[in-house]
Amino acid sequence: MNTTELLNKYMYPGWMDNVARKQYPYYDTVAMATGTTEYFFFQTPVAPFLRNKQLPVTGSEVFFITAISAYPVLNHVTVAQVDALNELLQQSFLEIMVDNRVQMKIPGADFINYQYSDSQADQVVVTSQQTRIGGNLNSDGFLGRKLNMPILMNSQSNFSFRLVTLGDAVYNTIPMRLVLHGLQLDKLQTFEYDALGENRLQQIPWTLYNTVVIPGAGQTTFPLFQNRATAPNLISGTFPLSNIETFSAQAVEVLVNQPDVPIDPATIWNSRITNELYVSVDDRIYYNGDLQNMLSLVAGQGLTLTTTPNLDVVNIFNKRQQFIFKTPINFPANAKVDVSLTQPATSLGITGEISVIFRGLITRRVA
Repeated sequence: MNTTELLNKYMYPGWMDNVARKQYPYYDTVAMATGTTEYFFFQTPVAPFLRNKQLPVTGSEVFFITAISAYPVLNHVTVAQVDALNELLQQSFLEIMVDNRVQMKIPGADFINYQYSDSQADQVVVTSQQTRIGGNLNSDGFLGRKLNMPILMNSQSNFSFRLVTLGDAVYNTIPMRLVLHGLQLDKLQTFEYDALGENRLQQIPWTLYNTVVIPGAGQTTFPLFQNRATAPNLISGTFPLSNIETFSAQAVEVLVNQPDVPIDPATIWNSRITNELYVSVDDRIYYNGDLQNMLSLVAGQGLTLTTTPNLDVVNIFNKRQQFIFKTPINFPANAKVDVSLTQPATSLGITGEISVIFRGLITRRVA
């Protein structure tokens, strides 16, 4: 071998390799519109700067989704925009279907990143902003939903990526970009990749979430994951689980938003941090504690300072965190489960929403 051949020996696939591995994202962009509540991604032809993939993948490709993120191109600087953002986080979801079977249903809080800014505008008008980026923050700094098990996009499969929202006018004409982070395999030889093989069970990443309205300030216990009649954008599952699936919760986040009439976000935080989350399985308590290590809040408040000229001020509070269990909470098939959240008397802020979000793995029987 000469020097070039020696250097390139491991730069190209060998004669026994049947795939070439790459790592890059698939992405697509749609324009949101007032009143439109469903958006489908990766269905239109590739276009520069808008999308780099149209599904299905070709017969020579296999893609493993390892993380998901999205981004509405809007700087949220008003309380109305923050209210709409909370709707995206708590009352919207992304549904992924592979071969006509749901592989994932995650709330916006899992994967939507967002831009927000405090704002000061005098009535001349001159505006000063302090822009920041928020989202579901992982321990390694990644914003979005990292998957503890990859979702396989096989060359023989069909796919659907459906985003369901409330169609708020704040986002009219705003681009929404969805990004699938992962590993691409290009087949060097023709073969069929069978992810299941002879397995009778399948593990998929899952987010079990429930969003409820806070109707009043009195001491209240909110039973969670019980009402099958709940609107599908507010819940992803109920207990007991069926007899063909189990769920292992590996992390939890409790997300609160601003009320209909915004108040000082600090008072909401101080009120909600003492709420108590309770989890029992087959009458054995698995969690019973406050929210200090899992409470998240996205809220804004607008004020007018009487100066000359008057100064319109918007302050936005954004704190996202999740508690990762060192020992997962396991929910067996058909088990008796009680999950609830209790608020004390004189709680704030009423008329807002609160979401309890468990992230983990579902193990289910292969159909």
